[in-house]
Amino acid sequence: MKKVVINILIILYFLVAVIVTYLLLSYNKYNIVETDNKYVLTLKEKNPDFKESDLLVVKKSNDYNKGDYVFYYDTYAAKVTVKYAKIENVKTINDDEKEIQLENDLILSSENILGKKQNTTTYKTLGAVFNTLTSKWGYLFIIIFPMLIAFVYEIYAIFKEIKKKK
Repeated sequence: MKKVVINILIILYFLVAVIVTYLLLSYNKYNIVETDNKYVLTLKEKNPDFKESDLLVVKKSNDYNKGDYVFYYDTYAAKVTVKYAKIENVKTINDDEKEIQLENDLILSSENILGKKQNTTTYKTLGAVFNTLTSKWGYLFIIIFPMLIAFVYEIYAIFKEIKKKK
């Protein structure tokens, strides 16, 4: 029974390692996880609707209207961040492109908008886990080092078995 539980924990650990590695390999140029039609992120700034420890899965959208709350890339600072604001005005340029004015008088192209609040799934407190696992030190100590130790132990066990047979 003990061996079964240990094997299940090892399988879960490797599953988490594979998922975290996939997420790290899915970063876009702004260091946000981007899959086919979703973004996975945590907000760095405080706001009334989301906490810093919330993991947000934002579904991409192209239909924006006045009054929608949206997540967008703030590219005006030295470091690009994702922020959250309300749309004040939408101006259609062509079928694919819209000019969006936010409540803070910022005007953006629709390509800088990630998605709407209505299309967002929130996972409470998983954002802190996500931030830890995807940080360079967290990934190193939680994913890489334990795997390295397990690998070295397996090599040691093989050499020990070979010496026993001689």
